[in-house]
Amino acid sequence: MKTPGLLVVLALAGGCRTQIDPVVKKDPPKVKQRYVDGECSVQDFPMASDVPAGSKSLGWVKVERQETDEATFDKLREAICKKGGDAMSQMHWLRAAGASVADQPVELEANAWELP
Repeated sequence: MKTPGLLVVLALAGGCRTQIDPVVKKDPPKVKQRYVDGECSVQDFPMASDVPAGSKSLGWVKVERQETDEATFDKLREAICKKGGDAMSQMHWLRAAGASVADQPVELEANAWELP
């Protein structure tokens, strides 16, 4: 008489089996080449809405003003590349706190993006 109860317990235990999937190593993500001939390649988009769909925002990147505007732009592109980005949007100059419009900007800032 104890045999039917034992069979029910075994049937229930067999039906509640746990399966663990094996760990599969994935290939490392492909890294885009952001430096070409020693120069950083960063696309400039006027607004965030102009960036292609599927792009990943890396946040704001800010650099101090250099001797020339072109040197400052180059420094910003380099900072975006170092952060892993290959595009930027909404670039703008920043002035010191309390500075007037006539004062020189002290930093250049842009939103960095990683394109798909």
